[in-house]
Amino acid sequence: MFKKPFQTKPQSSLKQSSCRRLGQESQEKFPLAWELAEQRSSLKNGKAAEGTFSVAAGSPGETPMPGKLQTAKFISYIGDKGEIVYNESGEPLWLRAEVPGSNGVALIPTVYTQWRFTDILPVVWTSALAVERLIGGADLMTAGLVVPEGGMPDLEKGNLVAVCCLGNLAAQAIGTLAIDTKDIHHVAGAKGKAVLIAHTYRDHLWESGSKEMLPEIALTGRKGIPTCSEVTTDEGSCPSSSISESVGDAGAKPDMLNKTRAKDDSLASSILPTEMDLLMMTALKQVMTTVLDERNATDLLPMNSSTLYSGYLVPNGPQGFEIDVKKSTYKKLSKFLKASEKHGLVKLKDICGDTHVKAFNWGHADLTQYQPYKVCQETKSKRQSELQSLKQQQDGSDSNGSNMGKVKVTELLRPSQALAPLFDDAGAQSQSGYFTRHQARGVLEEYIKGRSLVVANNPRMVKLDHRLCDGLLSKDEYAKLSTLPRDKLQARLQEKMTLYTQLLIPGRPPTVKIGRPPVVDIICEKKMGNKVTTRVVGLETYAIDPVAIAKELRITCASSTTTDPVPGKKGTYAVIVQGYQVNAVSKLLEKHGLPEELLQLTDKSGKAKAKKVAAGR
Repeated sequence: MFKKPFQTKPQSSLKQSSCRRLGQESQEKFPLAWELAEQRSSLKNGKAAEGTFSVAAGSPGETPMPGKLQTAKFISYIGDKGEIVYNESGEPLWLRAEVPGSNGVALIPTVYTQWRFTDILPVVWTSALAVERLIGGADLMTAGLVVPEGGMPDLEKGNLVAVCCLGNLAAQAIGTLAIDTKDIHHVAGAKGKAVLIAHTYRDHLWESGSKEMLPEIALTGRKGIPTCSEVTTDEGSCPSSSISESVGDAGAKPDMLNKTRAKDDSLASSILPTEMDLLMMTALKQVMTTVLDERNATDLLPMNSSTLYSGYLVPNGPQGFEIDVKKSTYKKLSKFLKASEKHGLVKLKDICGDTHVKAFNWGHADLTQYQPYKVCQETKSKRQSELQSLKQQQDGSDSNGSNMGKVKVTELLRPSQALAPLFDDAGAQSQSGYFTRHQARGVLEEYIKGRSLVVANNPRMVKLDHRLCDGLLSKDEYAKLSTLPRDKLQARLQEKMTLYTQLLIPGRPPTVKIGRPPVVDIICEKKMGNKVTTRVVGLETYAIDPVAIAKELRITCASSTTTDPVPGKKGTYAVIVQGYQVNAVSKLLEKHGLPEELLQLTDKSGKAKAKKVAAGR
């Protein structure tokens, strides 16, 4: 009834006479709750209460129906109408509505009331797995009941009941029975609905109150309550117990995860969200211990959160368990990573709107006590091959290393002769001799940290030793500067290093060239009279056929096109198309894999300025 938002009218205070009538009605229908309230009051005052327990005598929270109440009429998302009874603080305590399975309008306690007076309704038991379905809006099926050793209590169809999870008397849901329970002794193979749910913990009615979390209410002194040892299922074990126990002990005994799963592979779909949370945290510790350790992960940071999840967490989960963030309570990867950061395992950084892992805390106390488990090699190899294929598609390369996708440009830096001693002292090594900008920053940071060059009272400033002076200062600055800000040092380092560009061109092996990448010129110019032509030069550099481009432009622009040799450049042709066709040419070249930064526009026609003036009018 309340699994989706409902409409309510403003709350209004009830008269004392109406409050008394509601109190009398609740006493008649739920006497056990009032007896419990009276016992609590007697214990509190040190003497037994005499006579009828007064509604107005108890303060809110001490009686099922407080002396001062407020009501509001509501309409549910399916059109059911009724009335909600609130206490003074706005907590929904009761419902007056016609619910499925009841005869007419019924007075129904909410979970808030049941949590305070657990005897108010008879209890039917279910497993933690079924509870998740109830909160999602489903009714409780007969097969989802948990039957105590002595059988179910004698309840009739239409009776109000509280649905509780094993081990806790706090109601997860309130509903009406759809069947008589006296003849139920086992549920194996049973079909049909057992309880028609009216209201659940975490539904929108619960959200309209204080949003109190589900309390843990002990089972002491209660008879007829099933325990895990009394419950029998087709597997002969307590529902979800093997998974819960194994996941709960994952930090101490990781091998139990694999052993438990080997016993019953049918539990793959029955992992609870809280159990998936533990599995994901265990997988993160496994990855930090065995794959992304301090020796191997430094060059990969910062790492995109999607790469961490798909490339490392999923393939390194316990054997037989499938890591799926959507099946956890987090639902989103960013929330899981924030929880991990709060726990102290990782540090996050937002880069261009995406969450990245900035650093791993390999010194965390959890990792020092962690014992890695064995990962299924078949699953890991399959996932690694998928990732390799995906990476090749993103990089635009096939299995032989030749590029089949878009042109990819990577800036690389090489230490100059003056900077070479600094990199050698820092122990920075690269097989190719080139460094990315991020790696170059890391080398300087390691050098500063290793030689304790940070100014003690100002961490932003760095002391200049002979290596930094030789590599980053001019001759005039030698005698003038003894310290420099860290950011200026980083800027000077990258200015002093030689810039190279790595090009991944479709159909060709990767190449590295000094300086910035060559551009494709798009030139608009006037010819005879007032005619404008668009000329494209430099396509051969990126293995694009000028003749094919001319043919496509002829169709796209509905204009005449031609190819002419470029004077002074042997084997180079210019594509010439009639008219101002900058947009069409740019889109076509991007379609052929050229990123926008490789296109250089030169407008000699004045058409662009004329269009801007016209648009301004």
